[in-house]
Amino acid sequence: MKGRSVVVEAIGLLKGRWRILQDLNVGMNHAPQTIVACCVLHNLCQIAREPEPDLWKEPEESGPPPRVLESEKSAYFFSDNLRQTLADDLHQRLSSR
Repeated sequence: MKGRSVVVEAIGLLKGRWRILQDLNVGMNHAPQTIVACCVLHNLCQIAREPEPDLWKEPEESGPPPRVLESEKSAYFFSDNLRQTLADDLHQRLSSR
């Protein structure tokens, strides 16, 4: 049970940071790459000492619809810029080969 709760918490942390993982409607061919990309980006955020998002929890079926987390709103702008900077850097490195 303890191991399972660690896994559930880790998945909740990833879903809190990367909203695409909440529904994962990218198709079966792209799901593994999307998950790995989110994990890699999460690790980069950890290295950069970005604040951890609130844990995302599966909404109860009879409960209210999911809400946008406050930490997600304030971190969205920074995260978007960080993603773009990483993408630009990677593109530049690959172009110069």
